Amino acid sequence: MELLEVDVLVVGGGACGLTSSIVLSGLGIDNLVVEMRKGTSDLPKAHYYNQRTMEIFRQHGIAAEVFDKGMPMANCTVRYVTSLGGDGELDKRELLCFDAFGGGPRRRASERAAAVPATHLPQLGLEPILRRIADERGARTVRFQHEMVAFEQDAEGVTATIQDHAAGKAYQVRAKYMIGSDGGRAVGPALNIHREGREKLAVLVSAHITADISDYIPGDAMITHIIHPESRFRWGVFVPVGPQWSKHCPQWQFSFAYHPNETERLTAKDIVPAIRESMRLPDLDVTLHKVNEWWAEATVTPKFREGRIFLAGDAAHRVIPTSGLGLNTAIHDAHNLGWKLAATLKGEAGEELLDSYEAERLPACARNAEWSWFTFQNHLMVEMGLGLMPGAPEEANVQAIRDYLSDTTYGEMLRARAAEVAGTQRTEYGALGVELGSQYEGNAIVPDGSPAPAIDPMGDTYTPTTRPGHRLPHAWFEKGSLRISSHDLTGATERFSLITGARGGAWVEAAEKASATLGIEIKAIQVGVGCDYADASGLWDESKEIGEDGAVLVRPDNFVAYRSLNMVKDPASAIEGALRTVLSRNADKKAAPAAAKRQPALA
Repeated sequence: MELLEVDVLVVGGGACGLTSSIVLSGLGIDNLVVEMRKGTSDLPKAHYYNQRTMEIFRQHGIAAEVFDKGMPMANCTVRYVTSLGGDGELDKRELLCFDAFGGGPRRRASERAAAVPATHLPQLGLEPILRRIADERGARTVRFQHEMVAFEQDAEGVTATIQDHAAGKAYQVRAKYMIGSDGGRAVGPALNIHREGREKLAVLVSAHITADISDYIPGDAMITHIIHPESRFRWGVFVPVGPQWSKHCPQWQFSFAYHPNETERLTAKDIVPAIRESMRLPDLDVTLHKVNEWWAEATVTPKFREGRIFLAGDAAHRVIPTSGLGLNTAIHDAHNLGWKLAATLKGEAGEELLDSYEAERLPACARNAEWSWFTFQNHLMVEMGLGLMPGAPEEANVQAIRDYLSDTTYGEMLRARAAEVAGTQRTEYGALGVELGSQYEGNAIVPDGSPAPAIDPMGDTYTPTTRPGHRLPHAWFEKGSLRISSHDLTGATERFSLITGARGGAWVEAAEKASATLGIEIKAIQVGVGCDYADASGLWDESKEIGEDGAVLVRPDNFVAYRSLNMVKDPASAIEGALRTVLSRNADKKAAPAAAKRQPALA
């Protein structure tokens, strides 16, 4: 049997596996992706990529093409309507409309939070981009119709048997590490690692269709909900699939939801009539491309690592689509694990660094799963805000919408209440604090003893901080005509960065010394008046939390590894010690000395 040897075998060629390959290839790590399917996703599936995901894509040269093919942020609104057609009293009525995902009044907060905005592009449009880039950057092509059918691991690596379904033959792959990003189909179950949590909460049916609804849809929107008290389909939602993003979009994804106890389900032949009925467009010309029925779940595996095998993406967690955290969380897994595998394989880090993947990502993924359940529940608030009562007689709910739409004082009261309730939907459509506010702890972080900033329980407020374990705040730096983000200092490498102020020259020298001693690349800069870089927008001054002689050491994934508010007695030992701690290289050296905790000097 043919035997291939690689550094990392990636099982699963969805967005998570393909991103893992891109990150690893960019860091010079030989990897192979095998995927049992014939090609990339043929369903729209996920469609919203938050700012953290897009800055990861920007770091690795993916973002420009995603933005080029994605929806303009100006269209990022959410709309609730009773129907698109029909001639009844309650038909074709708009109930609610509000900005989402950094649009409208939230735009300024989003622009200050990251170098790039969020975007919308269904997964069937994203995955071909990722596949092509993975193929271009890797020494080996991504292999579709190649199924991992067996594996075993030992102290030195993993041996997997791969079935090439197209050629009708099997071969083996010997890898130093393996990533299971197969959606939980094979790798996790074989290790007896299963997702746990809130299972089978609702049955969702998603249909990919082509239909011209431009004459009926009230305006451009990312998400349109249909709620009609007289419809047997109480709730439906559709999103544009592209390639145009206005109301003239030709392709759409339409979704229904069932309660788990409902026994009567739609069959494939029922889908198109159901869509027509829900929209109240009985003669609409609809081409059905594909239907997918699936369970809404908020589940996480109890561990993300077993020896030399790691779980990522849906293999490690599943979240409910509300808040759009599913694919985003998977991309963040790939990003977190990629640089750690590269540093370990290159001998720049000890094996223990890989323990930090589970220590950091499992709590973050569990938080995202909980958040998706929270926002899923919050959808019920919208119906209640409109006056609809679950289980009430149809005539009562019809009267509720009639009252809501009436040109009366009572109608005005109801609409005002609904607007207040709609504001709670920021937990799903404006959760900047959730998207950017992950807090890591573990052996790849050097804590400084400072308290964590308060977490906004509604999730929409993001508080930038340089506290170790948090994402580095974005700020624009300028050097002559060059303008970069604070996140650009690491590049698409395993390079660390160090940022200090006007009186922090000793930190720069310390970084240079530590770089030479440890063989670790560090980009060290001073930011301030008369320094290497100017704080172009003032964002750094607002969020740095260090004095002019303090320093922030940043990991390759742009999370803060170490911070000192002011100068320390021996900055060279401090930086070397911090790097040894983060990279698990303390076998022959002491850990990082305590960082200075004095308050920053006043300017």
